[in-house]
Amino acid sequence: MCHVNKLGISLILICCLIISCTDQTERTTALVNVFLIDAPGDFDEVWVEVLGVEVQATGTRGQDNADPKFFPNEVVDKKVNVAALVGESQYLVGRGELPAGNITGLTLKLGADNFIKRGEERTNLNLADNSPSVSFSLSMEPGLSLDVFIDFEVYRSIFEGDGDNLELVPRLRAFSSLNTGSISGSIRPQNQRAVLYAVQGRDTVASTGVVANSGDFRLRGLSGNYRLIIQPLNPDFFSDTLNNVNVGPRQTTQVGNVTLRPRGE
Repeated sequence: MCHVNKLGISLILICCLIISCTDQTERTTALVNVFLIDAPGDFDEVWVEVLGVEVQATGTRGQDNADPKFFPNEVVDKKVNVAALVGESQYLVGRGELPAGNITGLTLKLGADNFIKRGEERTNLNLADNSPSVSFSLSMEPGLSLDVFIDFEVYRSIFEGDGDNLELVPRLRAFSSLNTGSISGSIRPQNQRAVLYAVQGRDTVASTGVVANSGDFRLRGLSGNYRLIIQPLNPDFFSDTLNNVNVGPRQTTQVGNVTLRPRGE
């Protein structure tokens, strides 16, 4: 089995944990809002049926004895065109409350109606695992508001199957906004599509694309020094690299306009 597309792309679920009680003894739960954002690529549309997210937290006395809590997607039509969720766009997946304590894992719940579109042509995606999970550790202190992300790298999760079939094997990572930052900027010419990779050493940590009309991009869940690789989807332009892009916790590093160089110059 081989990759249909080696371009990385990110779908991110944001979990905002907010404890809203006023008395310290009453501050025992956290409100969790889960959003879906950031998914570019060279398919016209990528539709994923998102049923909700299941959060595993510690139980009594900090032990791993609590049942996972499922936060459903309340929208009637649960199919999301993730290829349209770029830049600052986001999609609410589910919300609910959790006891203060620790999150230890996240499980994304997906349905069976998943497909891609190129023009008017639809190709179904066969889902290998409808409950992909990711290990994660985060402390939820009373009175603290924080964000948690699940990064679903959609295009690194699509493979060729038998015949003309495509397989969807979800690839996930998780991080908190408390100790990570982001890289943002714009691609020029602004009508050119591209995929951007944040690389540390030999590891591609994050990837994203650009907003179609503006060329804006944002890579999240980063901390440290990165090499930013820009891969245009139009073969008439060269790829480009920005070295030594530093990102601090809770900060956005702005790299400004990145102008693609046409081939033949």
